[in-house]
Parts: sequence; structure tokens; C-alpha cells
Amino acid sequence: MENPCKQKRFVSHGGDVWGFSRKYNIPLENVLDFSGPINFLGPSRKAVEAVKEYAKLIRFYPDPNPVALREEIATYVGHGVCTDNVILGNGSIELIYMITEIFPPKFKAVIPVPSFTEYEKATLRVGGEVRYVQLPESFDLIIEDVKKAVTEDTRIVCICNPHSPSGRLYQKEELLELLEFCEKRDIIFSIDENYIEFAAEGEENTLAGYVKKYENLFVIRSVTKFYGMPGIRFGYGIAAENLIEKLQIVRQPWSINGLAGFATLAAFRDSDFIQNAKHTIAKERATFSKMLSNIEGLKVFPSETNFLLVKILNPKLTATKLKEELASEGFLIRDCSTFVGLDSSYFRLTVRSAADNVRLVEALKEKIRKLS
Repeated sequence: MENPCKQKRFVSHGGDVWGFSRKYNIPLENVLDFSGPINFLGPSRKAVEAVKEYAKLIRFYPDPNPVALREEIATYVGHGVCTDNVILGNGSIELIYMITEIFPPKFKAVIPVPSFTEYEKATLRVGGEVRYVQLPESFDLIIEDVKKAVTEDTRIVCICNPHSPSGRLYQKEELLELLEFCEKRDIIFSIDENYIEFAAEGEENTLAGYVKKYENLFVIRSVTKFYGMPGIRFGYGIAAENLIEKLQIVRQPWSINGLAGFATLAAFRDSDFIQNAKHTIAKERATFSKMLSNIEGLKVFPSETNFLLVKILNPKLTATKLKEELASEGFLIRDCSTFVGLDSSYFRLTVRSAADNVRLVEALKEKIRKLS
């Protein structure tokens, strides 16, 4: 499937509270951001303390080979992952862009859509071409459709699990079928697991442990979403040693913030934070989803993450218009019309505190009545 929505390229992401604050003249602290899928609880207190403790080290270059950090990340990931299976990045974004740099010119990438827009941008940046596979409204991953999109020039297939923007968790068995298909054709199977910690069955469905068996597997994660640290810019990739070596060649030097590793390790070790975040977000997500579903004219999709995808059933109302109306009261939602494969009837909401969620629901009811 060729690109049906070229005009949607190079759009902004959710979570742009700075631009929102400037545009609507609303103080940053008064913005209720439902657009960026970041843990509303914020970072672990221990992670913040680690940044303060090691702040004096900013007078040194970051460690160019942080072996101990990679060792602890491997231990955290588990599933038999070793130190040599880990590569670090300036957020998952650097890793998404890094993997495309190892391919020959004019390679093709297959991307089921809707999905994270940076997969496309990373491909185009190095002269690659994109072939889209439209997901059904249920957001099921139709394996045969993906296979049919593969050509002799395909070098990478990009999957997000849990899926963004729907929050759907794909089962390991279906992913392994596609992974094996790609392996036989020398195609990198890149799977973005940025939301895996939110999912109750995330550990059962991660592919991290399969990097020993499949040299074409590249698992991408970060501390941005679950650990609530988008500003620290830290991500990590998991792959076979041969693939890691290829990536190290194109990796930029000193791309990792000197304090990012300390914050990350402190967060990984904070078991109380981890358990509280999992429990709290699952609880608030269920309540939030129920409240939204009770609003006439909205369809809420099931999610295993910290966000909910919502479809407006009234053809007279668009997510773009609803976003503008809510913005005037300090609410920032994610208009999903900018996702390839979605239209202006979709918007996404991040799960926040019970009080914030109730405030948004009441505002939504009022705006939908007004605009319908």
C-alpha cells in the first residue's frame, strides 16, 4: 500500500506542553496534558535524587563504554539477555533512526499503520521508501497482510507492541511467526516495546529473550513512558551481538546524557514505584474508560497501556475541533488525524489522576453537547 497521506508527514507529537502554553497563554503548570502518553505519576523519587547526587559529574564527558550500566539493564530485562545484547540511545528515537542507517540506499520499510510516525521519518531520512499496511479498526495485526507487503527490497518491518495509538497488546505467538518470516528473508524485525511495562501480560509477550535465537530481531525500549522521564532522553536496544556491532559503527559518540544512566538505574531499582505505577494506572484506566464509554457518541478502544484511543461517532464533530474547544480551558488532547491510517474522528487520551480524569470527562460532555 503506497503512502495515502503524504501531507501528514513531519507532524508534531503529543506532549508538546511548551508550544501549547505559548499558543494559548496558559502557564505551564496549569496545562492538563492528556496528549503525551507519559506516566502521570512522574519519575521515581529515587531517580530524581540520583540526578541530584551525581550532578557534579557533568564536568566530565559521559562514559563512552558504560559496561556496568549495560550489565544492569540486561539484568533488568531478564529473559537471558546479556550485556553484549544491549546498546544505548538518546531515547528510543536515536535507536529508531540508528537502525535505518545500516541499510543500503533505496531500501523499503514495511509499517502497519496507524503507528508511531518516526518509523517513517527515519526511513525517509536515509533515502528509504515506506510501504504501509492498513490495520483494521480492531487494530488486529493481520500477519498475511504484512507478509504480502514485503518485497525483495524490504529490509525492515516496524511493529509497536503494545500498539500505539490503540494500546492493543499483541501476543508473542503471532509476532514470532512474523519474526521467522523476516529472518528467512534477511529482514530486520524491529519491535518497539516502549509501553511494555504498562501491560499486565507484558513480560509474557516481550520478544527480548529471543535475540539469542534470531539475529534479525531488534527490540527497542526507553524510560520515557512508564518511568515518566521524557526529559532525561534515555533508551536502550536489545539485539544479537552481530547486530549490536553493526549499530555501534553508526552510533554517534557521547549521545547519552551523563546523568541519564544514574537516573535510569535508580528507577529500575525502585520496586515500590514500579508496583504502585502498575496498580494505579491499571485502576484509573479502567475507571476512565468506563466514564468515557458512558458519553454518548464516543467509542473507547480497549487498552493495555496508559492511554485510551477514542473514536467520535458523530460525523459532524472532529477531533481537531474538539481539541481546540478543550484547549481554551487548559486541556491538551491528542488529535489523531495526523496518524497515517486514522482520520479526524479519532483522538487519544492519557490516563491521569482520578480528579483530572473526571474534570476532562465533564468538559468533554459539555463540549460534545455544544458542538453536536
